[in-house]
Amino acid sequence: MVTHNPHEEVPQVENEKHQHAFVLVGEQQLFGVHMTQYHCELHKYQIILKLKLPDEVYKEFIHLRKTFPQDTFVLCNAKDPKHEILPPDVYRSFSIPDIGSGRVDHFTANIFQGIRPLSPQEIAADSHFFPWGKKYAHAAIGEFEVQIERVVLFRPFDHLQQLAEYARYFLFGDDESGETHMTNLQTASLATSAFEPQVFGPDYDHVMSLAARPEWLEQASMLEAGIVVSTPRVRLIDAETGNPAIPSMPPFNEGETIEVLYRGIAPARPIVAGVTYLYCTEVCNSPRFFQPKPPYASYLDNLPEFTPSCHFSTMPKRYWAF
Repeated sequence: MVTHNPHEEVPQVENEKHQHAFVLVGEQQLFGVHMTQYHCELHKYQIILKLKLPDEVYKEFIHLRKTFPQDTFVLCNAKDPKHEILPPDVYRSFSIPDIGSGRVDHFTANIFQGIRPLSPQEIAADSHFFPWGKKYAHAAIGEFEVQIERVVLFRPFDHLQQLAEYARYFLFGDDESGETHMTNLQTASLATSAFEPQVFGPDYDHVMSLAARPEWLEQASMLEAGIVVSTPRVRLIDAETGNPAIPSMPPFNEGETIEVLYRGIAPARPIVAGVTYLYCTEVCNSPRFFQPKPPYASYLDNLPEFTPSCHFSTMPKRYWAF
């Protein structure tokens, strides 16, 4: 049993303001899907935002999207300037609860095209590593103010939830345009005991669009609010061993028909896959999953083995900072 000593001060739960990355989906209507990290308090959230860009920024983005339809575009909030006090209505750094609570409904942002290849040494050398920081990358579209029209999904992780047998997805979109998207409902399970260094996962982060709005989902409010479906073809637990079986590659190909179960129950209903903009196991899971296992007994021996992967378009060299 876990007990509290009444004479000990209870530590505060805090979530500092920082920079966050949102994968952009949609054309007529834009949504931003937050990239997750199970082992970092700042990013232990799935959140989807309905966004509005300034007209000129929107036109510039659509030109890029149509020129590079397979590329991943990432919207990031700008970093707070050093030694400068911002006006109270100007938001750059923020916490995800700031947005989930509605306290922040606009912020200064940049749009980046893909991600620059970075060495493990570069990543390890920065305690606050952010791959779209100014010392690593230049924005494709510079600073502007983005409006949050609505929070579509706000889902904090808890570490008691267990990996489901089959993958579950949150399907959402825009009724007027019919643009429809999906992201998997992730878990951030604690993989170790209370007496070992904490390791969270395994699972994956997947953001994709559909080729068309599902014909069986006519109600506008259901598409806009989002629904939950499961995908029986994507098994996350090995049937024989009971071990996690996270796919190392995106499970769906563009243009193929996928059968999903609404709320996880029959009948099967078809959807057609569009472009996958992000499929990643390397960023969301604890790094210890990918460390070489030592020749002696260790808690790492009890962790499942799988190959880290991150399917994310490469940033054009003209945006690299050296």
